Amino acid sequence: MAVDERERARRVLSFALDVAMQMFRQGIETAVVVRTVRGLASAGGVEDLRISVGVRAIHLQYCGGGEEPLVLFGSVQANDARDIGRMGDWEALAVRAAAGTISPAEAERDAGILAQAGPTWPWYGSLLGGCLLAAMICLQANGTVLAAVVSAGLFVFANRAGWALSTVGIAEFFQVAAKASAVLAGAVSLLSLGVLTGHEAASLSAANLVLLLPILSLVSLVEDAVGDFPLMAAARIVTVLLLTGAIATGVMVVVSVANDLDILGEASRVHLAALPLALVPVTALVGALGNAILMGTPARWWLLACGAGVVTSLANWTGRSVLGLSAPVSIFLATTVLGVLAGAAARTLKVPTAAVTIPGLTGVVLPGPAMYLSLSQVFARVPGSGDAVAEAIVSTAAIGVGVVLGLQLAALRRPAAAMSGSPLA
Repeated sequence: MAVDERERARRVLSFALDVAMQMFRQGIETAVVVRTVRGLASAGGVEDLRISVGVRAIHLQYCGGGEEPLVLFGSVQANDARDIGRMGDWEALAVRAAAGTISPAEAERDAGILAQAGPTWPWYGSLLGGCLLAAMICLQANGTVLAAVVSAGLFVFANRAGWALSTVGIAEFFQVAAKASAVLAGAVSLLSLGVLTGHEAASLSAANLVLLLPILSLVSLVEDAVGDFPLMAAARIVTVLLLTGAIATGVMVVVSVANDLDILGEASRVHLAALPLALVPVTALVGALGNAILMGTPARWWLLACGAGVVTSLANWTGRSVLGLSAPVSIFLATTVLGVLAGAAARTLKVPTAAVTIPGLTGVVLPGPAMYLSLSQVFARVPGSGDAVAEAIVSTAAIGVGVVLGLQLAALRRPAAAMSGSPLA
């Protein structure tokens, strides 16, 4: 490989690797990132590129003429946070660069600007979105209006507690554990003061604890596992287990201190009624909007996000109330529909699939009664609560499997030209 050719290839691959690192940070699917790298390399004249995705790492290798290979390595930073607006920006930049509509110099300039850009919404905007989501999840868990309002306030309290710990360099495990403790401590305090009933304390606790679950990492885990990226999937398993363990640790700390209090009411005697059909799409719509804002969705995609939440919630309700399916199967069905919608939207509207899937999960991520019962029974130490917990775990796993299957089904209908072109394809 000539010196000039080697330097040109290095520049092309360095840019592709920088884009890949930023896309990973925003939570874009591994398969999309790999396709993007190949597209950028091909646009720069670098063919036969070898790409290997390892444990939180990506390797690029290019031989070029049989001489000493050019090897680049990038460390992947990915967590459960998402900024859908930035996802769209990076994917759009990759599409323009791969299509040659902007010069390499312009692409590098735009990438530098994006790398320095802040979140789509300021922190207080995202916090407001989280409040809406917490309130609607509380209602989905059969909470009262008072419990929904308090649930929003409790979300702010736990969020700021985690933020305060992050400013002093506390590890994420302890941040999540502190948030879980703050949620339960707040519920215990309000219950002991007589502000809330046991039923209300249970519903708002369940709502806020579910928001701490690493649902997005779980979905990404399944995507990587079925997409032939097993090492990345293995790394995400560690993240999921770690964060779930942090939640359990935070909860147990409060429960052990306040074990003489009836923290969540007599869970074994609570009977929850499903939401009326008229309220199902309403709560899903508001919750999806809150989730969209929380995850940095631009306003131009809010209508799409709300529609995804409504469709998914109705699919979930149909599975449970009309077809009589169990919670895990109903959730699997609903999230499969969601994945198909996301794939169709990505192909026709040129939006990231996350703009549909993440807000749309609001319609099923909380099978209100099942999630409430599983959490409250564990906290109240009700005999036989393991079955409810097992169902909640399977239901959560069904979310990731359903979304990935839906995306795969949507991809089957893509024309060959689309699949070999844009990273969004």
